[in-house]
Amino acid sequence: MALDEALFWSCDRPTLRCYRWLRPSISFGYFSEWDVVFERYPDRDLVRRWTGGGIVEHGKDFTYSLSLPVNETLPKSRDLYRLVHESIAETIRSNGQSLEIAVVPDANRSDACFDRSVEFDLKLNNLKIAGAAIRRHRVGLLLQGSIQRVHLPPDFGQQLAWRLSEEVHLSVPGQAVIESARRLETQKYSSTEWNRRR
Repeated sequence: MALDEALFWSCDRPTLRCYRWLRPSISFGYFSEWDVVFERYPDRDLVRRWTGGGIVEHGKDFTYSLSLPVNETLPKSRDLYRLVHESIAETIRSNGQSLEIAVVPDANRSDACFDRSVEFDLKLNNLKIAGAAIRRHRVGLLLQGSIQRVHLPPDFGQQLAWRLSEEVHLSVPGQAVIESARRLETQKYSSTEWNRRR
């Protein structure tokens, strides 16, 4: 979460970050209630996201973030959500798997992100496999997403990047971004004040 935010603050062009988790963990949206999350997952590492959305189980999923600076023409959140999920769908289909794009939200209510689909989420065999959350700010936009319950090839992140852009450059975060992420991790994402905020 800290590195996603550090990349957001520093990016001067669209930046896609793809990553995995070292152990089973839980991220939960900015507006989620700590008590609900902790009661459900008392033995997991828990972290509040800067973006919204529900509770997401991590461990075997493919997680990504997309940072767009304000110097880009920023799409409406709904349009970006659709564009990113259509790109994910095309990438998965090109690897031989069929899926559907949700047209209407599921009727059930749930705090768990993958228990309920919203418009433009991806589903396979009637199970949600991809969801995301967005944070808009005056300097840009951050989208954080997870893909679960589906086999992805090792180079899926690169395939997705090429679906999202006509020009792709592989890079490693610089020292300034790493230091910023470390500060955010210490001062924000690992703090009780942030994670248990009301």
